Amino acid sequence: MLDDLRSSFEEDELGVDFEEDEFADFDFEGQVIAEAAPKKFLGMTAMERMILSIFLFLNVFVLGLALLVATNRIQL
Repeated sequence: MLDDLRSSFEEDELGVDFEEDEFADFDFEGQVIAEAAPKKFLGMTAMERMILSIFLFLNVFVLGLALLVATNRIQL
């Protein structure tokens, strides 16, 4: 499919003539293209970290409330 697309394309349509030896001395084999890696902290995505922080907040809230009720600081 791509070979057909390449063969149908003509360089004269762009009006630019490329020399075939322009990149002859460049080593394409050793080049590594850096891709934008998703930023992860502790192997988690941003959504996973947000859910974990919400669960941690709720856990501290419930345990704190239970401790206040157990020590009779507040009465429900």
